[in-house]
Amino acid sequence: MAKDSNLETIASVKKKDNVEIKASLTSWRNDLYIDIREFILPDEDDEGGYSGPTKKGFRFHHEIWPDFKMMIEKIDQEMQKRLS
Repeated sequence: MAKDSNLETIASVKKKDNVEIKASLTSWRNDLYIDIREFILPDEDDEGGYSGPTKKGFRFHHEIWPDFKMMIEKIDQEMQKRLS
C-alpha cells in the first residue's frame, strides 16, 4: 500500500498486542474516502522491524458510507440475536 500523507485516523481498536484496526479519512483526487485497515505497531524489541499499514483492509468512497453503516447495524442486530 502506498503511503498516504493525508490519512487522518478517526478511531482505532486494538486487535492484538502489536496490531490495531484504524478507521481513517483520506482524500484522493479531491474526493473523500474511508479507510479501515490493520496497522502493525512498533515493537520495542525489534527496532528494525516494520510498523505501519498492512494490505489487510479496505478503502471506499464516502457515498457508500450510509450503506456501510446499515450493513454494520444488521450485523449488530444478528449478533445480538445469536448471543441472547
